Amino acid sequence: MNFTIVAFFAVYAALGILMLIVWWLIYQAFLARGHDLREAVFGRRPNPAVAMDLLGGFLASAILLYALISLSPRSSFRLNVPAVATNIMALLVLLAVLRLLLAGFLRLWFGGHRDAQGDIISLNNELFVQRNLASGVFSTNAYMILVAGLMQLDLFNQSGNFLHQLWNMLGVWLLGLVLITVHSFFYLEYGTKNHILHECFHDNNPAAPFSQMGLIMGVLPLNHQLLIIFGPGQHMFNSPGLWIMLGMIVLFVLIARGVLQVVLWVTVRINLRHELVIADNVAWGLLDGGLIFALVLIFLALMV
Repeated sequence: MNFTIVAFFAVYAALGILMLIVWWLIYQAFLARGHDLREAVFGRRPNPAVAMDLLGGFLASAILLYALISLSPRSSFRLNVPAVATNIMALLVLLAVLRLLLAGFLRLWFGGHRDAQGDIISLNNELFVQRNLASGVFSTNAYMILVAGLMQLDLFNQSGNFLHQLWNMLGVWLLGLVLITVHSFFYLEYGTKNHILHECFHDNNPAAPFSQMGLIMGVLPLNHQLLIIFGPGQHMFNSPGLWIMLGMIVLFVLIARGVLQVVLWVTVRINLRHELVIADNVAWGLLDGGLIFALVLIFLALMV
């Protein structure tokens, strides 16, 4: 048995717990301004929307810690831990800044528009006041896109290609935006009326972002696996073949999902789009996300 790994695990487990505490403090101080996070999670009426958003941050933090540990030099136990700890704390601050920018974008997008409940739309109002689970799931999806991009940065600069890593980070974020748009256009509305932001922040429909989560959680790891085999000098903005392959995979998923929709309508008269958009059927949203993820997972298995 390698007892060094056990010792590393004990230290990094303690660091992981500290990291989650730090994220809680950052969330309370900056992201949940004007609201009581402790009351939302541990109060008399626990708030699942806030918990979902907080879970997204926890998962993003854990993925960042995983990336740092896996990329960190193995030369010195004593030097390794402080380097990882310093970098993870810096990345948590950056993640919080990006999350604040997301909230600012939503405020600009909706302006003074009011949701179906009559409130002016803002991310914190949806989370803490309306207890809107859809907004929490959407935010979690955004966390996954952000952290998938941040994972492309080698903060220890072992490869010496920081500029290419930066391009890959921006490319992953662009890919996430494309996935959100494609899912919204084909699964929610063949146009712009019932787009994902409308479903999440106006209609409070969690089925839509749960379905979207399957596509995001499937394609982003697949893209990460494809980036690993990049040669020197390659990045997402000078490799059109990568986008062609991803486009073909997403197209296959759309076709497979479309065939299922036709089969269910012909056999049992179930309209999947109606369930997802009109009926706000969160049960189908979860299953739809799982189905999409399973389809992409097949391609991911072929790449390993």
